[in-house]
Amino acid sequence: MKNFQTELEHAQQNGGELLDILRRVKVLYTDIDGTILGKRGCLLIDSQNQPSALTAEAIVQANISPAFEVVPCTGRSVTQLIEISRLLGWDDFIGEAGAVRSYWNTQAGTRENIYGTPLWPDKIRTQLGPNNSPLDIINASGAMDRLFAAYPGQIEYHSPWNVNRQATNVLRGRIDTSEANTLFADLDVPIALIENGVIAPSAHSLAESTEPIRAYHLAPTGATKGLAIQADLARRGLSKDQAIMVGDGMADLECGPYVAAIFMLQNSLRAPGMTQALEAIPNAYVTRGSQGEGWAELVHTILAEYQK
Repeated sequence: MKNFQTELEHAQQNGGELLDILRRVKVLYTDIDGTILGKRGCLLIDSQNQPSALTAEAIVQANISPAFEVVPCTGRSVTQLIEISRLLGWDDFIGEAGAVRSYWNTQAGTRENIYGTPLWPDKIRTQLGPNNSPLDIINASGAMDRLFAAYPGQIEYHSPWNVNRQATNVLRGRIDTSEANTLFADLDVPIALIENGVIAPSAHSLAESTEPIRAYHLAPTGATKGLAIQADLARRGLSKDQAIMVGDGMADLECGPYVAAIFMLQNSLRAPGMTQALEAIPNAYVTRGSQGEGWAELVHTILAEYQK
């Protein structure tokens, strides 16, 4: 497991690939919850839930720099991300764990949403339309009934974040995704349950356990943050060597092959299996700081290297 600050200090003394990555980055893809937002989706707190403007200040510094563009890449819905992007000064985003890419056309004053259903057969994809979203098709498949029946008290809707979605159901619970995905093997609609990091909901009705609660997305099979990043870079005319990702969940770590480097925040280590998973991703680094502190740590380092 590579420590970001340790590797950075070594690179600054001896040179190396990490400095090259930081100096050529054009797009910073960022998770939202547990990354720039803390408890209850708050921006203005630190990892100890104390009032802090550190992350907000780093966002402002990133926005005024010509070095790179920030693009949210998260499990949140289009509706939520439109407001978040407006508030934080961003235009485009990847939502619903990679199942929706959204682009703002400044001249026309319109937004274009593109669904990610790479493994859906044409007979299903042709059913999509203004009144039939990917989520409508997923809900009609019976997948949710199977999931709730198989794991009573172990999984539920991640209320209130599950409303106004277009391509995925967002859930919370304590289940094994590999095991759960066998429930959908015989469905006509290719669907997959994706884990999206440890969360701390203020309220839930899950069975009591010492295991941490995790967020999940029931999504079109093949719709991942990594593939969405790949498609987004192609649209921008950029290569993966010009992009990095920062986040805290397994779905973020799995973006490693699609970017030059991925930076996992210190709080990501709370997720079961994360330490072992990090060992398998050669371009992954762990920041010293948790949540927004780690995010600011990364942004400040990029800006410092850009100015050299």
